[in-house]
Formats: sequence, structure tokens, C-alpha cells
Amino acid sequence: MAKHSSLDVGTIPYWTDSASFPSFPKIDRDLDVDVVIVGGGITGLTTAYLLQMAGKSVALVERSTCGDVDTGHTTAHVTMVTDTRLSELVRRFGRSHAQAVWDAGLAALGQIDGIVAEQKIDCAFEWVDGYLHASEAAPDANEIASLKEDADLAHELGFDALFVADVPFAGGPGIRFSDQARFHPRKYVAGLAAAVRAQGGQIFEHSGAEQFYEDPLRVEANARRLRCRDVVVATHNPLAGVASAMSATIFQTKLAEALAEVVSRTDSACRAGSDPATSAPRAASAQGRR
Repeated sequence: MAKHSSLDVGTIPYWTDSASFPSFPKIDRDLDVDVVIVGGGITGLTTAYLLQMAGKSVALVERSTCGDVDTGHTTAHVTMVTDTRLSELVRRFGRSHAQAVWDAGLAALGQIDGIVAEQKIDCAFEWVDGYLHASEAAPDANEIASLKEDADLAHELGFDALFVADVPFAGGPGIRFSDQARFHPRKYVAGLAAAVRAQGGQIFEHSGAEQFYEDPLRVEANARRLRCRDVVVATHNPLAGVASAMSATIFQTKLAEALAEVVSRTDSACRAGSDPATSAPRAASAQGRR
């Protein structure tokens, strides 16, 4: 029987209870690497894997245990469909940006499929239909119209979407999206971790990032210094509960400024006529499914 997860909600998630996961040591020495990654969930371990495959030296630090918090409590649905409805994305950011968001999701699906095949990860990955359904079996006319709008919009943007009158299991109207997927998330990230280690990457658990320094760039964890060229923050709150409120606020402000710069550059490129949405992610997803 698996141990309780580090996210204490009184129950053990199925993904934790049905799969073992390797343990990793605390960091106990100073290191010099190309990239330090903060966070050992699916985002951090995927980043570590891709960087290792690109020839970069990597050290990943995780405050608790890998694959145990968000990744360990996921629904295990792998989908391009975002929590924010497609019609809302279009209203807020425009059609090309909304399409780029969903294209990125399709690219991620294809990439996961490729990694599973390349690394021979036994995680029950399977291509399936995905559904977005009404909140009730008998919704009002406005909700039905909203679902039809999103189905039509997705189809116009090139996604395989269809409004259906009766969603399987849930019942009631909804949208069927082809070429989505499901898998066992903990088995998948365990495979990623094994691949990272096999390529020479270093993973440390119970090693929370305590401080970040700029000159030279480095991260402090367990009173050890990890000097690097780049830092990837792959967790929601890397400093919460560890550093002072002031330090956390300053760091999160720097992250917000960096994100704003990326968004600004992307928006400028679009206004200049460069469309960030391409057909490549859809092609990659279809190729992976075959």
C-alpha cells in the first residue's frame, strides 16, 4: 500500500496508491549546472528530460517528493481543452492567440505519446475522445447555445470538435473532441525521472528552493548552492512558507515582469503579421496517434 501523499487531504489518490515511485536523496553538496529546475511534477520532470536530451546539464530540486502534489492528484486526462472556454480565449486574446493555446496542447499530446514510445514507459497511455459537457443533464437554452458556439468555433479553427446531444456517462449535451488521451500520471513521470537519471541528470527531493540570487545566478536549497546559467520555476509557489514574505513578493514580481515581457513580444510579433499558430502541432499529434 502506498504512503499518504504530501498534499494532506485525508485520502490517498489512486495514482499514488497504484504505483511505486523511486526516491531521491536530499541535496548535500554545491553544484554547477546549466539549468536548475524547481519542482518535481510533470512540468519539472518534462523540462529536465527535454533539456537533458538537448545536451544540457540539469539539477532538479523538489521540496517534497516528486510527482506527489498536483501531478499525483490529477484527473489523468490529457487534453488540449483549457479550463477557460475557447470562445472566452478568442474574446480576450483574439483568434490566432486562442488557436495557438490549443495547438500547444495538441503538441504536448504528441510529445507525451512520443516520449512514451521512445522510453518504453508503461503508463497505459491511450488515445481517446474527450468531452466537455453541460453542468446539468437538462441545461437551459443559454448553456446549450454556448456549447454549440464553442463547438463551431473549434471546428472553424481546425480542431476536430462536434456538438453532441448526449455525452457518454455524464448525459446531456456537450462537445466531443477527438484525439485526446489518458494515462497513469505517476507511472509516466516515474519513467521520465528514470530517463533523466539515465542521461546524467540530478534529482533531489526534500530540497526546497530557499533563496534565489542573480549575480552570479544561483539557487540555494538545504543550505547548498546550485550555480547555473538558467532557472526554470516549475511549481506554483517555490518560496511560500520558506523565505520571508518580502523575498517571496520580490521574486514573484520578477517572474511577473519576465512573463509580461514574453507576452509583449508575442503580441508585437502578431501585430507585425507573424502568426504564432501553425499546423505543425496538429500534424505531430496525428502522427503520434497513428
